[in-house]
Amino acid sequence: MEIKNAQPYRTELIGLLNGAGLPFDDLPKTLDNFIVAIVDGRVAGAAGIETYGDSGLLRSVVVEPALQGKGIAGQLLNTIEEMAAGEGIKQLILLTETAQDYFEKKGFHRISRDEVPEAVKISTEFSHVCPVSAIVLFKPLTTHIMKNILVLCTGNSCRSQMAEGYLRHFAGDKAAIYSAGVKTHGVNPKAIQVMAEDHIDISKHTSNHVDEYQHIPFDMVITVCDNANEACPFFPGNVQRFHQNFPDPPKATGTPDEIMNEFRRVRDMIKVYAANFVQQHLE
Repeated sequence: MEIKNAQPYRTELIGLLNGAGLPFDDLPKTLDNFIVAIVDGRVAGAAGIETYGDSGLLRSVVVEPALQGKGIAGQLLNTIEEMAAGEGIKQLILLTETAQDYFEKKGFHRISRDEVPEAVKISTEFSHVCPVSAIVLFKPLTTHIMKNILVLCTGNSCRSQMAEGYLRHFAGDKAAIYSAGVKTHGVNPKAIQVMAEDHIDISKHTSNHVDEYQHIPFDMVITVCDNANEACPFFPGNVQRFHQNFPDPPKATGTPDEIMNEFRRVRDMIKVYAANFVQQHLE
């Protein structure tokens, strides 16, 4: 999937909006703040903002029905929010009749029409196009958009769990960190133990299958074993892929102390990788 400016695709955008029953007659002549998602050479989704001072009116968020549920809307929304924040917009306003639940999961909350900035109230969409029954949603924008990062390994038992713990520690509020496996083997107790030795608590982590996260628009996917890299599923959107193969501590042999030392050795390797990753890609 590619995200592009909507201006060259005006006709396709109108067709998409018309098919979804969304207004299009009042689209601006110049679609500078509108974007489209291109999938297999065609316009599969769109979103845009109209700017009113430091407020942005979010509109025309639409995805082709056959491609809904594949993260396209989330990627469009993330891109729009980045655009808006870059232009100094401090909050987004949205009118919707059918998608309240979706946008509330994306950080929007309901407000009354009286709370809407005056400049937005007089917009064509707010004052004439959308019915008074439409729900008004609001989202404040921060100076940066939190990245969604997935760490993937075979069983989501050890290496990816350690990486999730360290990435959360080093990234702070710069990213939301998830881990998953192409299978689920449960969180390894020895991994929990050696992480606790370094004051990182992963005891409440769960072992999750990658399919559980299909609804999340990931910005980055890190595979931490060769098997996961080979079996890594397709992620829609402009997802950055990273790979670093780490030894698998549960395969270590020897005395109990030798096995635990192998867990510690791999833990320390992952810690260095996570610290460097955050410094290079999130700061």
